Amino acid sequence: MQKTLKLIIFSFLFSLLAACVYKRDLPQGNLITPDMVSQLQPGMSRQQVVQVMGSPLMYNAFDDARWNYIYRLKDADDNITEKQVALVFNGNQLADIETSGDIDASPRMQQRDAPASAAAAGPGENISPVGTPTSNPEGGSADPTL
Repeated sequence: MQKTLKLIIFSFLFSLLAACVYKRDLPQGNLITPDMVSQLQPGMSRQQVVQVMGSPLMYNAFDDARWNYIYRLKDADDNITEKQVALVFNGNQLADIETSGDIDASPRMQQRDAPASAAAAGPGENISPVGTPTSNPEGGSADPTL
C-alpha cells in the first residue's frame, strides 16, 4: 500500500514538472537598432549601407533599387515586436529611408555571455554567431555580389 502511494505521488509530481516548459525569445530577421538607423544618410553607397546594416533580409524581386530590413521578436510571453526599414536607392546611392514599427526602441532580449570566439577576437574584428568573420580582411564586403 505504501509503495503504491509513493508511486502515485511520484507520478503526480513528475507530471507537474513535465508541464513546466521553457519558452525562449524568438528573434527573426535583421537586428535593427536605433544606432544603425541613425547612421544611414542619403547619398551613402550600397556597400556603406551593408557595412552599417548588414545584408538585407529581402531584395525586391521586381525592383532592385529597394532593400528591406525586417526584424521580428516574439518573446517568451508571446509579445510580438516588429520593425521594418526599407531603403530606396537611385543607382548606387541611398535616396530614401522608410521605417515602420518602434525603431527608437532597442530590442529586449535576454543578456548572455559572449562566446569564447568573440572574446578572442581583436577589437576591430567582428565575429558572427557561427564564428566566421563578417567582413573581408581586405576591407570589402563579405557578400561577393556587391
